[in-house]
Amino acid sequence: MNLLSIIVEENVEELQQQLSKQIEPFKNEEIEIDESVTYHESFGILEYNVKIESVKNYPISDFINIFKYCIANGLFEYIKIYEEPLLIHKLINYDYYYFSIKERMEIENIIKVDLKNQSDRMKDAHDEVHHRKFTMIQQMMEHLKTSSQINLKGFITFRLKDYTLELQDLVERAVEDFLMNKEYNEFIKLLKYFVDIQEAKIDIVHILLEEDSKYKLYDQYGNIVNNDYLKMVATEMVDKDINYEDLLISSLITIAPNQIFIHKISNLSNVEIIKTISRVFVNKVKVCDSCDWCKVKVKVEKE
Repeated sequence: MNLLSIIVEENVEELQQQLSKQIEPFKNEEIEIDESVTYHESFGILEYNVKIESVKNYPISDFINIFKYCIANGLFEYIKIYEEPLLIHKLINYDYYYFSIKERMEIENIIKVDLKNQSDRMKDAHDEVHHRKFTMIQQMMEHLKTSSQINLKGFITFRLKDYTLELQDLVERAVEDFLMNKEYNEFIKLLKYFVDIQEAKIDIVHILLEEDSKYKLYDQYGNIVNNDYLKMVATEMVDKDINYEDLLISSLITIAPNQIFIHKISNLSNVEIIKTISRVFVNKVKVCDSCDWCKVKVKVEKE
């Protein structure tokens, strides 16, 4: 009895391996399923047949439904591994052809990381990958209810339009992330330029982070840094609602120290500020949480 025929244009052996994993339990029940592959000029056909008399544990109609569900799971895994990267690549090249090849590769890498993170969260029933899998398998089962043949490329193109739209959303988010990263990197270059063209006004600066996200700056002698410019910026912060992180970056760029020590980082809620400082002041930044300087200075401040 013929169960199913699958027409596939590429990676025929890989698809067969994915589907073999899914139907292995049936073989363990001694259900005789015959798999065959026929190659044509531009595609291959996977065919599955079963000896009805070998199906003993449940009605044949139930077996067929379970078999098709297992195949649908295997097809999803195959599409996710082999077809999805190709679809994403085509979407990027078609919609964002004006980016350079290198930029398009960066966007693809952003998507790969995003998809990996999604896969790691698949236990969450509301996760995007879980939703894509449920929707795709449901659509496959609807098709297989009335047909024992599926053309994989045609099915993806004409029956999985919602899936393609989700991939387009994924690409759009990746492009937004790419542009934000690009803008951030250009901003960092500009800040580095400002630092490089200035002479250091103070050799060493200690940044003491406080619990309310505020901070204090000290020089190498333990004296608080509080020059006229910093007072002016602090006044502007009150008037224009500039946050403490912006003020800290502005202060450091103005001082342009040769070395920066950041203390009590456990009080910091946003670690991105440390990354920004480290990128602007390359090889000049050291961080700690409870060095001797920290302990002494905090004790003195409290007294």
